[in-house]
Amino acid sequence: MGSVKEKGTILVWNGHNFKSDAFMDDLRTFLEGGGALVCGVAPWNWLYFNKDKSLSDFTTGRFCDSIGIKVTGNLAGCDDPIPFKPDLIKFKNVTNVVQALASEPNNGEYLAIIGSTIKELGDTLPDLSIETLQNMVLNAGNDVIPTKASPIKDKSLRQQSMGLCGILCGLSDTKAPGIKEFPGDFDDSPSIETDVTVNIQSKAANEWYCTGYYVPAGTTIQIVISEQTGVSGWSARIGCHSDDLASCNELRRWHCISICKPLSGTTVQMSSAFGGLLFLESSTGESNSISVRLQNVVLTPTYDLMDSDRVERWEDLRVRAQGLWTDIAGQYIVFNLPSQSVRHLDSAELDRALRFYDSVVVAHHELRGTTPGRRERIVSDEQPSAGYMHSGYPVVTHLDVIDPKADYFLLNNDYLEKDGYWGIFHELGHNMQRYWWTFSFAGEVTVNIFSLHAMDVICKIQPWIHPWLTDKIEKAKQSIQKGTPFDEWKASAGVGLFIYAQLAREFGWDSYKAIFRQYEETKPNLNSDQEKIDHWITTFSRQVGFNLVPLFKFWDFPVSQSTIDGLGSLPIRQISDELIQVAPERYHV
Repeated sequence: MGSVKEKGTILVWNGHNFKSDAFMDDLRTFLEGGGALVCGVAPWNWLYFNKDKSLSDFTTGRFCDSIGIKVTGNLAGCDDPIPFKPDLIKFKNVTNVVQALASEPNNGEYLAIIGSTIKELGDTLPDLSIETLQNMVLNAGNDVIPTKASPIKDKSLRQQSMGLCGILCGLSDTKAPGIKEFPGDFDDSPSIETDVTVNIQSKAANEWYCTGYYVPAGTTIQIVISEQTGVSGWSARIGCHSDDLASCNELRRWHCISICKPLSGTTVQMSSAFGGLLFLESSTGESNSISVRLQNVVLTPTYDLMDSDRVERWEDLRVRAQGLWTDIAGQYIVFNLPSQSVRHLDSAELDRALRFYDSVVVAHHELRGTTPGRRERIVSDEQPSAGYMHSGYPVVTHLDVIDPKADYFLLNNDYLEKDGYWGIFHELGHNMQRYWWTFSFAGEVTVNIFSLHAMDVICKIQPWIHPWLTDKIEKAKQSIQKGTPFDEWKASAGVGLFIYAQLAREFGWDSYKAIFRQYEETKPNLNSDQEKIDHWITTFSRQVGFNLVPLFKFWDFPVSQSTIDGLGSLPIRQISDELIQVAPERYHV
């Protein structure tokens, strides 16, 4: 570096080769003295070739952090090149926005820029006063603090609230206002553990493993990595409520309250302004393990069906552990609920509920022809990001399911075993869907094949008499009387499900199992809805040995002539029920 003249010199570097700290210090001095740097490096590409590392290990990334430039693992795509203009970026860096906000303190756009930048930067806050950021939070009015009692509906106020939330994500030792209502806060200072050891054995990739501890809001914890085996790349997460509400039309809680940080190096400090359960997240590899020591955490009530000592542990934890949220785990599924919702349950009741839900997950996989991988996770939230419940990892529900006095309490064994839990069966079914046999308009239809199957094999409620379907019979009859227009079939999940229930009634679940296994084995390359429809009709017909074109045409499915011709040699299954009897003349090839 000493031989490079500073002014008027452009240094070109590919950014990938490892450089010493001394080199990076010299490079920084070179730039500060007027030199220029062209560095052609793609962080996403570096991550691809360094799968066991995170961006915190990326030398160029750390250097960019130090000069106020943040690199991420994302990439921006656009059809046309972005033309360069001096005024292309309104603010050159976040410091300029902070200065602008000082003269316009209620400018939601400015606050949102600051918040999103700080949230992305994490620990690196160049040229920003922590006191300035804390004052932004302390001076926030109630109209930008989201709660169930005072939801934020105004777009400008939501924007300000999300900006504040981003700032809170970047601050240490700061507690967010309004969290008493959700996700909760302690009435009295809890007992803090200052040196505990946690060992995690990963059995599946990208799974959250609860440490058994809770992080109080505004408390900085320390994680010391003692030992790792297998692939590295573990992360720590505070808070199970990972839904980002940025796209919602109202806010009933802070929009982003789950904090995740890579476990790089040997010691990591992190905090959350919102508090929450502490998880360790496994990396992309399997059969990895990690041992950590934790400081400044609170013991939380947890339960694991796979723990042979669970009875004794639960009797102790449900009384002594003070954490506000709990982790209740079966073999194939985990629930995150407020601790107060489960402290009254004994181990026998928990075992019974968890075995029930385990059987649901197993039933779903048995139908599809697969085996469970990582455990499904159900998280109760004040505000799911979409709908009443939604699928994914985790499945997210509203808080009404945490009421122990309600029939629909998630762990109400009598209700579960008698009536099942359609909503949970449904969302877990979404996690089982394959695009091969789900047309673009049938996402809310094929999911319920799994709901009907689980209701049948676990709760002994047969598909054709399940209340969810029988409630839709009149609507289905009205649709049939109108000629069963396919657009209406596509628009109504209830009407759409009847043909799948008819197939289950006529040919049994073993037919479905055989067909799904064919799909899992062949993984057909189907590029359009028409190809998927034709393939489904052909596969099902050949599996059961009957031409099912009449049934699908009865429901106005578009069936290609080649499919009709290809199945012409098979006998037609004569099906008659109260729906087909509405228009029997339409049941033909």
